[in-house]
Amino acid sequence: MSILTVDGLSKSYDHGRVQAVTDVSFELAQGGTLGVVGESGSGKTTLSRLITGIEQPDSGRIVVAGTELEARTSRRARHERAGIMQMVFQDPYQSLDPRQTPEEAIDEIITLHGGLRGAARTARRREVLDQVDLPERARRALPRDLSGGQRQRVAIARALAASPRLLLLDEATSALDVSVQAQILRLLARIRADTGVAIVFVSHDLEVVRSITEELIVMFRGEVVESGETSRVLRDPQHPYTRLLLSSVPRPGWDPDQVSRDRRTFLRQLA
Repeated sequence: MSILTVDGLSKSYDHGRVQAVTDVSFELAQGGTLGVVGESGSGKTTLSRLITGIEQPDSGRIVVAGTELEARTSRRARHERAGIMQMVFQDPYQSLDPRQTPEEAIDEIITLHGGLRGAARTARRREVLDQVDLPERARRALPRDLSGGQRQRVAIARALAASPRLLLLDEATSALDVSVQAQILRLLARIRADTGVAIVFVSHDLEVVRSITEELIVMFRGEVVESGETSRVLRDPQHPYTRLLLSSVPRPGWDPDQVSRDRRTFLRQLA
């Protein structure tokens, strides 16, 4: 059974002159993991904002847990959607209230979505912060006093506090150094195994997507140009754009000049 179905989703800006997403369709199974990859301007971030309701589509359907999400912006509609899915952004500092400690931020979400108070809320808060391995001392610090990795753990914990069935992460590890990035990826894998939450992971980093997702869609200029099992797509890409993305990843013997020539050839063929 699918936790998320996206059917014919399209979005344009500037009175239709800029087509950000065009007729995108895919499904994500309950508890599954989907990677969305592409360069800047490919439409992947617009897609994530459409799924979470930050933006409204021009056309198409979004069905989560069997319920079609309506293009409503009322407080009740936003609350219902947030109880089903949560989003974690690239920059946790921008998404956290600078005046709230992690404990206060988590308490707010637990009260809002779970209605818990007192000892029950305290127990749930500890459970969530334990899930993301946030040190005790950091739980009572302000965001400015936390490291980048700790802030992202708080952002993930705040999302989990709503007990969502779907977690959408938009470049959630790209601002972290490699060692911290690896820690967050292992953390997400463990959370998924423990809770059964489905994950949509939006990224430009193919190696990150390879390590955490089972299914993959590749976007170029707002369209899905290739999709399938992550391991298959990255091992045997069928679309020239996917092959170009893979050839752009630095490795022993990598020739950036050849990559630039291949890119120019690819774009000329589209003209």
